Amino acid sequence: MNRTFTANEARLLELLKERSFRRAPEGQPFRLASGGTSDHFIDGKMTAVHPEGAYLIGEVLLDHLQGAGVDAVGGLQVGAVPLTTAAVIASHRRGRPVGGFWVREEAKDHGTQKRIEGGLAPGSRVAVVDDVFTRGGSSLKAVEAVRAAGSTVVLVLALVDRLQGARELFARHGIDDVRAVFTIRDFGIGG
Repeated sequence: MNRTFTANEARLLELLKERSFRRAPEGQPFRLASGGTSDHFIDGKMTAVHPEGAYLIGEVLLDHLQGAGVDAVGGLQVGAVPLTTAAVIASHRRGRPVGGFWVREEAKDHGTQKRIEGGLAPGSRVAVVDDVFTRGGSSLKAVEAVRAAGSTVVLVLALVDRLQGARELFARHGIDDVRAVFTIRDFGIGG
C-alpha cells in the first residue's frame, strides 16, 4: 500500500536515504541491537544531527503525535536523545510545549542516581520514540522505565519500522498505538 507523504516527510525520507541508510559489504552483515544481522542498516542519528534533518524530525514527530494528548516525549539513550531534543524544540516553536526525557540503560552511580533524565513527572502521558524499530527491545526498556516511574505510555513511535516484530512485542505489553513515520519498504526493502 502506497501512502502519500507530506512535504516534510518526503524530504526527511530523502535525508534518511542519503545520510542514514547503508548496505553491508558482501559477506559482512551489520549486527543489529536486536542481536540479529542484516544486509542493510539505518543509523537515524546521522540524520538527527544534520541541521535540516533535526528540524524535519522535530516537525514530523510532532505531526505524528498530534491528538495523542502526550505530556512528554522521550526514549532510550542514545538514539532517542536527538529525536527528543528535536521534538521539544518543535513543540516550543509551535506554542504547544511538550516535555522531554530519556532513559539510561542503568541508573547513574553518582549524583542523583537517576535512570530517567529530563522532565518526566509521575502521571504523565508519554510517547516513547526511537529512530528504528526492529524487534522493539530497546524501546521496550524505555517503556518499562517510564511505567516504573509512574507514567503512562500512550504510544510508541519510530522514524522507521523494519517490520520484524516490534508491533507485536508492544501489543503483548499492552501498547496498541504503535506508529512509524516510514517502514523499511520505503527504502526499497521487502515487498
